[in-house]
Amino acid sequence: MTFGAGSIRIDVTVSRALACCVEIKSNRPQGLARLFVGRRPEEAPVLAGQVFSLCGVAQSVAARLAVLNAADRPMRGEERFAATAKLLAERIFETLRALILHWPLPLPAGIVALAGKYLREALAAAQAIIAGAKAKIANCAFVAEPAARLSAAAAALGIPDGEGKPPWDTAYAAILGDIERDRIFASRRPDPLTVADDAEVIAHLSHEADYASLPYLAGRVTETGAYARLSRMPEGPHLAERFLARIHDVGLCLQQLSNLDQQDTDACSSLMGGGPTPGAGGYGAVECARGRLYHLAEIGMDGHLCAYRILAPTEWNFHPAGPFVETLLSSRIGVGESAARSVSRLATLFDPCVPFEIGVHEAAHA
Repeated sequence: MTFGAGSIRIDVTVSRALACCVEIKSNRPQGLARLFVGRRPEEAPVLAGQVFSLCGVAQSVAARLAVLNAADRPMRGEERFAATAKLLAERIFETLRALILHWPLPLPAGIVALAGKYLREALAAAQAIIAGAKAKIANCAFVAEPAARLSAAAAALGIPDGEGKPPWDTAYAAILGDIERDRIFASRRPDPLTVADDAEVIAHLSHEADYASLPYLAGRVTETGAYARLSRMPEGPHLAERFLARIHDVGLCLQQLSNLDQQDTDACSSLMGGGPTPGAGGYGAVECARGRLYHLAEIGMDGHLCAYRILAPTEWNFHPAGPFVETLLSSRIGVGESAARSVSRLATLFDPCVPFEIGVHEAAHA
């Protein structure tokens, strides 16, 4: 069971080659969280994995954490290990996939063919890890072999060893070559959404009906995702810094995956969390490929879910007054196809979880 994800419409008005107005409209389906109301708590993780076509593992784990916390029950060690393995595998593959398949400019034909091969290998390895975790294999060594395959596929695509740049003959090197001299967008240090913000976010989410579609933290332009997780002052061109943050995030996840057999508790705590809500409920938070994802659940007196909320990363990054709009405004993007190309590359690196459309219009001057 999956539903149409909808899309985002980005309309940019240009005056003398500067982006002077940006409007974002979303036709993403609202009210999906209502599908959870009236169901038994144990149904929520399964339903979440079925409803959402992207990052289904992250959605399922966030739902599981939410209903466990609503029932004042912990996620125990073996399940936490399995959830960590699944989340890492999905986050790695989803980032690898999105960077190749969503890049708006064509790559050389030979590189595209090889990239397709390595993406298929990465998908098979990630699915093996997820399947092993779902089967509740007690021996954590089941992760080692597919993790090695996943790492090899990622390296072939261009994920560097450490924080360097992609090797020159890889797909990611070709993408970086397209943007590493592009200084259209000014560098900006992100204001990251972190675990320290959970209490305030959950308080709003619990009491404000529209918060899941228009989230805010007072006085802030909050961002989530790989660039925000890196949370440092950028040193190079903005598009290149965003791209490098994404591939370095993959490298970090691969390292955490390889350390799982050492019972790496840091990986688990950095990936997921949660707790009780101000009312009679609980929430789960997961750091997925696109950022921090929240599920909130309340259990009624009849033992069924009586309230449910979902807050996705895209709602922060593509908020009408959010970081994408702030980055784009006043940037000298040019006009016509050149402007559309610049906006498209920026939007792709902000990585919405739905397709986007771009319209560029020139301002009428008196």
